[in-house]
Amino acid sequence: MDFSEVVGSFGRWQLRVFLFFAFFNVVGMWQNFSIVFLAANVPFRCVQPPSPHNSTSSSFGDQCEVAAGNNSSTPCTQWEYDILQTSQTIVSEWDLVCDREWLVSLAKSSYMLGFLLSVVVFGQISDCIGRYPTILMCYVITCVSMLLSLLSNSFVMFAVLRFFHAFGRAGASTVGYVLIMEMVGPAHQAEVGIAVQLGWSVGFVTLVAVAWSFRHWFWLQLVISISFLPFALFFGIIPESPRWLLTQGKLAKLERLLRRASAINKREAKEDSRMPKKKDEMKKTATLLEVLKMPTMRIRTVYMIYIWFVNAFMYYALSYNTNDLAGSPYLNFFVAGFIEFPSYALVFWGIKKWGRRSTLLSCMMAGAVSSAALLFVPSNLPWLINTFAMVGKFCFTGSFGLLYLYTTEVFPTGVRNATLGSCSMCARVGSILAPFLRDLGKATHSIVPNMLCTVFALTSGALTLLLPETRGLDLPDTLQEGEDLGKS
Repeated sequence: MDFSEVVGSFGRWQLRVFLFFAFFNVVGMWQNFSIVFLAANVPFRCVQPPSPHNSTSSSFGDQCEVAAGNNSSTPCTQWEYDILQTSQTIVSEWDLVCDREWLVSLAKSSYMLGFLLSVVVFGQISDCIGRYPTILMCYVITCVSMLLSLLSNSFVMFAVLRFFHAFGRAGASTVGYVLIMEMVGPAHQAEVGIAVQLGWSVGFVTLVAVAWSFRHWFWLQLVISISFLPFALFFGIIPESPRWLLTQGKLAKLERLLRRASAINKREAKEDSRMPKKKDEMKKTATLLEVLKMPTMRIRTVYMIYIWFVNAFMYYALSYNTNDLAGSPYLNFFVAGFIEFPSYALVFWGIKKWGRRSTLLSCMMAGAVSSAALLFVPSNLPWLINTFAMVGKFCFTGSFGLLYLYTTEVFPTGVRNATLGSCSMCARVGSILAPFLRDLGKATHSIVPNMLCTVFALTSGALTLLLPETRGLDLPDTLQEGEDLGKS
């Protein structure tokens, strides 16, 4: 049944839940990308072991070895940091420099590992016990782990708790996105599906002001942790998903929910004759295994998984590594966040004028061109490097945001959550690997990261040509409708 015919496609009932998760995404983005400032680069110099060329009066030159005589050198074991010029970060707190620099990338990847497992675990849990209790459970995990991280006395403890930050917050955001889509009518799903992601962009931009105001990693972590607490006051406005109640046969609860929603939206509550009256009238939900048995949907699933992987890899590689660009890291991060607004605006215009596939293809190919251009830019033109990097960020922000909507339209209702969750899970593999892109360049050659990004973007963009256009088509409901989508 179409619940929007009973409660309305989008009214106050949906709006307040939309605003809850839009603001939750703001502080969720603070939590996610705070690591850019928590682990910002700090100039350092070696103070142990001492050498004739290594005195406290020497400049901060990021020195990992000191001369030991006879044209030999010895590794540093103790460093001093220029925190007066930058900030007190976890880099200076736990000496994440030289041969320990890779631990910064590990801290970023541990967060994404939590994201990956969260999508798998809480996606299944929400199908079993419902959306609301799952979101509440995730919220508690988020708040507890965030507050415990303030007690971190080692990098290991910090990284482990970062894992649980993502494990809880990603579960709440992902299940929340599904909940909103199950509450909103078809007439508003495209708009709401893209608009709710603007919370990420708002969080991206405003994080700069928060990080600028609190330069010590502990105080920054404290402010972000506290920002999650007020949401506890508004959990009373979050309902259970009407679609979940229907599929579970909880018809009495569903009727009460629809009457309450109709009252909030100021609509006359009336019974829908299509609503089943008995549990045995429910249809069995298809599984992902059944999708893989269908030849067309099986290959589309493979294509989608690769496209999601590439988009997540590119988005987080460009977002996490703004510290490595020339100029102020705060300004670079702000620009990287600000360009997300016109990116979403262009995507919204593009899907209306060109359709989903053409817009996705355009974003991916333009992103590939920007990555390829970086191969030919000399290092003495940092402004041009920054420009192409931001163009890439613009493109992959749009394509990544569009994928959520496009994926829900390509696959049928019975397996929509399963396929979206599977694609999102595989995307986290890309975001786990993304922080190590700069380490790959240091271990091999400086052009390798941009070459790899170019190949990824080109191949994933080409695969979009093999997907169906969904603009103007009804959402497929059955497996056969999903199999036949785009064939006529």
